[in-house]
Amino acid sequence: MGINMSNAFLDGWQAFPASIPEFVGHQATYAVWEQHLADAPVVAMQPNWQALEAHDDPAMAVWGLQSITLHTAVSETGDEWLGEWPKVLPAGQSTLMHANACFGEPLLHEHGIALYQIQSPSGLDWVAQCMFNNQGKLEHLSFIRMHDWRPLAGNSPETSLSDNPEMTGPPAAIGLSAAGALAPATGWYEAMLPLGHPMQAFFAGSDIRLVFREKAERFPSLGVSPKSDEVLVQWAWLRAG
Repeated sequence: MGINMSNAFLDGWQAFPASIPEFVGHQATYAVWEQHLADAPVVAMQPNWQALEAHDDPAMAVWGLQSITLHTAVSETGDEWLGEWPKVLPAGQSTLMHANACFGEPLLHEHGIALYQIQSPSGLDWVAQCMFNNQGKLEHLSFIRMHDWRPLAGNSPETSLSDNPEMTGPPAAIGLSAAGALAPATGWYEAMLPLGHPMQAFFAGSDIRLVFREKAERFPSLGVSPKSDEVLVQWAWLRAG
């Protein structure tokens, strides 16, 4: 299926921080990420990290940034992104019409969610996910990596962060956690929806379902539509970080 992003959005990338295309879909060691993220705005964009390669020294463990999410003023699931938005996608006022004008015809549009196959400014394959409220206004926009991991520019620093406490494993058995609950242990979790739900197949095949949480950190909203079905989400323990 081809990329059908509208030319209207090609200039729209300039409104967003350059760190979005620089970081999303890229991998690096923890130590390198710590250097790059010191003042980067992506830390306020609900970043979704994946642990790609473990290491005895936590500083040398490899992490990838799978996606980021920008929330508008009408969002009920995250803090509003107060930075600039493209003129073709006005924050808090955008509708499906605006999104289609930006990204082309959606791959999927149902239950208030629209998915678009797009390319990043550097030509990498991404998906833009738009979630709309009951009034048809854009609540949040996610950019999600769909390509192979790319190395983040930058060399590993000589300094080691191995004095940081390592992530500990879970108890011997961890049951399923409910939507909005606190993570019982530090590690990776997978979101699950009941079989037969209209969005179950989509989330089952998407990396959006995978999140890393510190112990006692609250699980995020998955973005299920309708919103009332968010309570159906359950989080299953996968592994330590």
